Amino acid sequence: MKIRDVDGVCIVDIEKNVVSQSELKKIRQCFKDKSAQKRIGINLDNVSFLDYDFINFLKEASLKQKISIFNANTDIYLFLFISQADKYANIYLDSADFIADKNLVVYRRFKLLKSA
Repeated sequence: MKIRDVDGVCIVDIEKNVVSQSELKKIRQCFKDKSAQKRIGINLDNVSFLDYDFINFLKEASLKQKISIFNANTDIYLFLFISQADKYANIYLDSADFIADKNLVVYRRFKLLKSA
């Protein structure tokens, strides 16, 4: 996991396919230290699974300031939608949108389609 400051925001790059407990502790500490000064974004490019500890962190963090998520794959988007945790984070498509604070993914309309 790498934490870097870019253009007045803090980006947390998760390099594994799951957010471990030790990484979650580092993210909590980063949020505690930097959330008053900077927006914090979590790059979920490599992540393929989220557990409920991460969702609980998003819920706790949203009481103070929303954390942003970007580069998530469709399975992660769907999991956030179904668990109704998408309301706890700002979701962007990529890091450029997060840094510029533009093109927030707002209208997430997922539908289950029947195959013929």
